[in-house]
Amino acid sequence: MSSSEHASSLDIESRTSHEAETPAVQEKGKEAETVAADEPYSAFPRPLKVFIVTVASASGFMSPFAINIYMPAVPDISRHLHISSAQALLSLTTYLIFQGLSPSVWAPLSDTYGRRPILVCTFLVFLAANLGLSFTNVYWLLLVLRMLQACGASSAIAIGAGCISDVSQQKERGSYMGYFQFGTLLGPSIGPIVGGFMAQAWNWHGVFFFLSAFGGVYMIFLIFFLPESLRALVGNGSLQPVGVWRTIVPLWTKRTYGTKPKPMRMPPKLHIKTMGFDKPWRMYGQPDVALMIATYAIPFGSFTLMSSCLSPVLYDNYELNSWQMGLCFLGIGCGSAAGSIAVGHLLDREYARAMGVHGDQLNLHHVRMKYMPHFNILFSVFFIVNGWLLNYTIYLAAPLIMQFFASWFAVMYFNCINTVLVDIYPQRAASVTAALNIGRCLTAAGFVAASQYIIDAIGYGWTQTIFGLVSLLAPMPIAWAVMRYGPTWKHRRECVSRE
Repeated sequence: MSSSEHASSLDIESRTSHEAETPAVQEKGKEAETVAADEPYSAFPRPLKVFIVTVASASGFMSPFAINIYMPAVPDISRHLHISSAQALLSLTTYLIFQGLSPSVWAPLSDTYGRRPILVCTFLVFLAANLGLSFTNVYWLLLVLRMLQACGASSAIAIGAGCISDVSQQKERGSYMGYFQFGTLLGPSIGPIVGGFMAQAWNWHGVFFFLSAFGGVYMIFLIFFLPESLRALVGNGSLQPVGVWRTIVPLWTKRTYGTKPKPMRMPPKLHIKTMGFDKPWRMYGQPDVALMIATYAIPFGSFTLMSSCLSPVLYDNYELNSWQMGLCFLGIGCGSAAGSIAVGHLLDREYARAMGVHGDQLNLHHVRMKYMPHFNILFSVFFIVNGWLLNYTIYLAAPLIMQFFASWFAVMYFNCINTVLVDIYPQRAASVTAALNIGRCLTAAGFVAASQYIIDAIGYGWTQTIFGLVSLLAPMPIAWAVMRYGPTWKHRRECVSRE
């Protein structure tokens, strides 16, 4: 079903029963909902669409920022709490686990009850966790609060992807997803610098004091300015939000569609049947989705390993302090940001070219994923070379350059999968992104948990060689299968939804 065929009107009773139906019946109901031909896909003016994408990107920035601001402080935490580097990295592992699991709760809620109120709730949890971390000196409590911190911050990525799906069509979604990824990957650029400065100037508690202040200010900003965009509630943006869905400070006075907007459709009453916590997990029942998540998760595990193990090797081999270690993460962050913007424009251009040749018969999976093998090969090569440079303590600039290019191509690879997943599930963008988050974060948690022990046994060079080869070879046949059979699976799914 095309994303332009999403509903513009349903009464409360029919939508309540709609939520309790099976996925096939739900898709059938969505197919029946139509949008008049003269209505734009989004009634939001372009500046407001850009604002929503910017806010979504800033929200998605928080989770990777909270991870990476912590990295330069790992050696200080080890000394202060009298624990090993492996134990200190366990706090990163627990963060990644809950970063993967928590969107399976928040994302379905945002697909039903709105982006705005759920996003504000997640940042309230994030704020509470950071306040607790600012004062704790107990290792087990550090782990617990890091779990809570992940529950608050990580869901913004899935909800942000949902916001972009709400306001953008396929022809422009590649660029918007690129800017969104830029926000999520700006964290690796800025986070370690801020974290290194805080840890060096004060101590590792200063990292969490900063996150408390930053998260609190941003939560207030969301309450005042973020408009509701969920199409199930406000349609294409022409329905007037009320209550908690309405901004305190309106950012526009006239819509591009209609001079007298109708009131929004209210969501169903809060009930376990309408929460849809199983929605992200049900995505794994779709073969193309499950396989695309697998192709994403394995290289993402290696990418996370590259950054998570950097602080210990910089401290042990290069004898850097916290501030200097923070600056060394610039290579990863800048490469990630540059790759994200570059691939967004590439995807939009390739989509426009394919539409001109094939029209509506284009192979969407192939169009979005055709360059993935090239990106994966380049990422794996730079990743492996980086490992050996660090292993032999080569001049520091050399591994940092390798990390820049490894990050560049890794993010280009990741964004291809992000975009095609949102393309094939535009009405469940938050849920499918949550499913992706589960797979990638649990895989990364396993890689990080094992990495320090493997490094201690065989060294940094062989460790990155093994993980780099796995990241290169394992996804290749899976990606080929998705490009070859993805359209068939998608067509079969759409046929079932119409029956």
